[in-house]
Amino acid sequence: MKHPDRRKVTAALAALALAAFGQAGAAQAQGYPDKPITMLVGYNAGGQTDLVARAAAKVLSDELGQPVNVVNKPGAGGGVAARELTQATPDGYTIMFHANSVVNQDPFLMKRITFTPEDFEWAGFITVYQAGLITQKDAPYDDLDGFVAWAKENPGFAYATLSPGARMIMQEIAKKEGLEVNYVPVKGGGEMINAILGKQSVLAMSGGLHAKYPDDIKTLAVLTTFRQPSWPEAKSIDEYGYTLAMDGRAGIMAPKGTPPEIIERLSDALAKAETDETFAKVTGAADIPIMYMNATDAKAEIERTYREYGEIFRNAGIEPQ
Repeated sequence: MKHPDRRKVTAALAALALAAFGQAGAAQAQGYPDKPITMLVGYNAGGQTDLVARAAAKVLSDELGQPVNVVNKPGAGGGVAARELTQATPDGYTIMFHANSVVNQDPFLMKRITFTPEDFEWAGFITVYQAGLITQKDAPYDDLDGFVAWAKENPGFAYATLSPGARMIMQEIAKKEGLEVNYVPVKGGGEMINAILGKQSVLAMSGGLHAKYPDDIKTLAVLTTFRQPSWPEAKSIDEYGYTLAMDGRAGIMAPKGTPPEIIERLSDALAKAETDETFAKVTGAADIPIMYMNATDAKAEIERTYREYGEIFRNAGIEPQ
């Protein structure tokens, strides 16, 4: 009697298992959600990302018909929350609202952060950060070229830095232009703003908090690949000849293996935030632009930026610390 080929049997069993998993996932998604959803946020309560996350949670709750409960898990720039997300059941009942930096920037700066785009499912992005290089309103320069010319005549200027990424930006400019910089470490956005307003530093990198001080602070260059809505006259740092622009987007991540039907439901619900009045009030109060990106585009974006931003950090000689 001829026995079936073992490889063929294994392949057939795998195919059956995959089909069963797909059917189970589809059935699971049909009734989704039928209980409250937990949304992790990797920062403390009250910050900009937390406030946007809570506004997004309200939109999701309205669209999905179930409570979306925000749980703050601060630490390692979102790394603690993201790690917890990877250990959650991929059923759509534990998700995370966070910046894409936890995947496409932090792993190149911190040894303990090792995520890749493949570690998560991406349901979409909804907002972008308006990061930029900022200075006092009355500073004797109005753009990055003007600042560089001034800095060459004023060696040892103070630059407030609140992260390795912020330091890297100035190190690359200084290396190219032969500038002498005094790096002044600050803890958090509040200290960074105070260093600028109090003129302890002449320049700093801000993730967008400076939008609250339009009468006291000006933007010399934006650190995104696009001109920003709040400062359309400010050129991108790439336009000045420094290939350092990185776009920070915030949106919804889910555990790897979450059924695509559930990801699509989350993505469609998140899209409603584009036209939600309450969400617009929250983001508008902090000058945070709404730029929705669906699940398919978000996945492509995170994969592309992971490659490109990694190259920026490697070219700068940055080693994860």
